[in-house]
Amino acid sequence: MDEPQRTRTPAGGTVAAEDRSAWSQRRTDIGIILNPKHAATLRAYAALVQGLRSASAHYRSVTTSVERSGHWQAEQLIQWGADIVIILGGDGTIRAAAPVLAEAEILTFLVPTGTANVLCRHIGLGSSRHAIDHCVGTVASVIRGGTTNSLNVPINTAELRQADGSRHRSGFISLAGIGGDARAVAHHHAAPGLAGYAWGAARALFAADFTLRTGEVGPGPVWSVMASKATRPAGPIAVFPEARIDAEAFSVLTVGPLPHQFTARCRAWAGIAAACLQGRPQAHPLMNYRRTTETAVVLESPVPAQLDGDLIGDCLELRISAGEKKLRVSAPTR
Repeated sequence: MDEPQRTRTPAGGTVAAEDRSAWSQRRTDIGIILNPKHAATLRAYAALVQGLRSASAHYRSVTTSVERSGHWQAEQLIQWGADIVIILGGDGTIRAAAPVLAEAEILTFLVPTGTANVLCRHIGLGSSRHAIDHCVGTVASVIRGGTTNSLNVPINTAELRQADGSRHRSGFISLAGIGGDARAVAHHHAAPGLAGYAWGAARALFAADFTLRTGEVGPGPVWSVMASKATRPAGPIAVFPEARIDAEAFSVLTVGPLPHQFTARCRAWAGIAAACLQGRPQAHPLMNYRRTTETAVVLESPVPAQLDGDLIGDCLELRISAGEKKLRVSAPTR
């Protein structure tokens, strides 16, 4: 006997009372993307699947790889017919899958199992356990015809010209940077987890300034240029107090120029740290902020660049713009 044809209803949409009996016969397909790099992901996946099974959810899972970090997996799940996609991984996995999911207007759930998990922290998902509980409970509600609280997160665009002259275009969610912050990312593999980022940051504090050839923040020497939609991109300190993950505009920060002499540079960083801890980083003369929907940085010589905490490589040019496509992310009610 042929399987009865089912009709899809957008996940999270409301269903009239008289239609609920019909809705209960329709199936909601759940796609899962998991990055198996960390053991925490596999543990979270086991807990997630157990919860989905208890909710009688129909799901399909795909794993990422070095060659395919999330974009291809998102395409496969959409072709399969996913109504909802759950991503288990860090900011890099989300960044790879997000443009595809945003284009398809797929409701997305996030389970943070990476190192920094910037996006998850900024939408109120403090741990993988919290995220799994939210995911399973909300999916069960959606299957019954309920609704979900969601946040529309813009997929921003970065255009880079690398040291060899090649040009690349990539999406990103929360942070793009060139210079000192990217040097910190470049050294984070020296130690596991957040300790690696701390070690990389410590080394990068004394990296040489670089020279801007042109752009809205140039010309002249600076330590770093960052564009953020995350208030706290690295740890608990609000480096970008006016940034919002769902905002249209970036908070752009230019740091520097910093003193060359070791003692003077230590004093400069101590002053910046004090201003940040007091909640007034913009009060320090070496921290220059502005808000914009697009910006360009052109350099005299190549320096490292990063997107959402992933090192892109040495670049001569970085242009960013706020995205029009938005990822619909299920978020806890605050």
